[in-house]
Amino acid sequence: MYAEDLPAAARAIRRGLTSSRALVEACLRRYDERERDVRAFAWLDRDRALRLADEADARTRGGGERLGPLHGLPVGVKDIYDTAGIPTENGSALYAGRVPERSAAAVAALEDGGAIVIGKTVTTELAFFHPGPTRNPHDTSRTPGGSSQGSAAAVAAGIVPGAIGSQTNGSVIRPAAYCGVVGAKPTYGRIPLEGVMPFAPTLDHAGTFTRTVEGAAWMCAALARAPLEDWWAGPAAAPRLAAIRTKDWDLASDAMRARFQQAVDALAAAGRPIEWPPVPAGLDDAVPVLRAIMAKESVGTIGRAIARDPAKASAVARALVEEGAAIPDARYRETLHERDRLIAAFAAWASPYDGVLTLAIRDEAPTAETTGDPVFCSRWTLVGAPAVTIPLGRGPSGLPLALQLVGAPGDDRRVLSAAAWAEKVVAAW
Repeated sequence: MYAEDLPAAARAIRRGLTSSRALVEACLRRYDERERDVRAFAWLDRDRALRLADEADARTRGGGERLGPLHGLPVGVKDIYDTAGIPTENGSALYAGRVPERSAAAVAALEDGGAIVIGKTVTTELAFFHPGPTRNPHDTSRTPGGSSQGSAAAVAAGIVPGAIGSQTNGSVIRPAAYCGVVGAKPTYGRIPLEGVMPFAPTLDHAGTFTRTVEGAAWMCAALARAPLEDWWAGPAAAPRLAAIRTKDWDLASDAMRARFQQAVDALAAAGRPIEWPPVPAGLDDAVPVLRAIMAKESVGTIGRAIARDPAKASAVARALVEEGAAIPDARYRETLHERDRLIAAFAAWASPYDGVLTLAIRDEAPTAETTGDPVFCSRWTLVGAPAVTIPLGRGPSGLPLALQLVGAPGDDRRVLSAAAWAEKVVAAW
């Protein structure tokens, strides 16, 4: 239990019910059981993890030191976050052997909060679509999603109670949904990205993977170096919710659409009526706007790395950069103006609600030659909205389905509370 539930593990260490070493040892045992099949980690150092656990336990016993919120907890870190003295290779042969001297701001925040970086988790190549070696813990013939695939799989497999990833399109919400864990993508800019491989700086977000919504709030608070109460108020009392079906609704499977409607009905029965407001003008057509920004900005980020040795990059990564290079500067500026307009329109539209219910994925996880379709994440990434996905039972093949809640930018605490309430309603599923 403690090796999976992050808040429970943190409380147990503080109360002396378990130790950091016991928790790390449990995680390493789970790693031994699952890693050969799941392949969630790009790097892991057992001796280092145990040494840091012993140091954490010594501080616990000392009694005179203020302990961080994640004191003694092992976490996974996506391999695009710099880690001092630890390989950070961005899932690409272009960065093979790279060992940074300084940790990313988010990693430093986790460690200052007491967390132990037990390992670096696999990212798809350059945090884009080309699949990495990781497999879905529920069915190793299936993808865990991307690009934060190792972080999602590591939490779903019970190897770590929490992990961090990133999202430029759908790279937190989608793998969390496919793997049956909670994924949280905070408001754009709330978690610092210094020391993280940039992809499309206008769109890049940090994100977390945990077993519960409360665990997500704990992780986000630590990453933001903020008091827990800034992110967590507990489950809301019958939150005001809206629900929407975007123009891509028909891309979802029959099973996913039916389960979404079942969830809407269950949440309405447990709380208050759910509203179905029309979406703001232009939001339904926003996916190409995100794609244009992502492609154009990739030219100056991953494109520079690829230019050094194109043979070391996949065809899919090279194609994105070529697509971006062909976009005129005037068109790029237009997309940025449209993004600004959509942010303002969406914020005004969403602010009356504690959360907006929407699809997270098209269906159960597809097979491993792909990382899946991020279409149900793109709009909320474009407008920088906080988003949370929670498990919604299993589909016809026995694999996870999921529900996504989004909110107005800046309303992270409110959306997390609404998601926690919804989590309780659908927990038995």
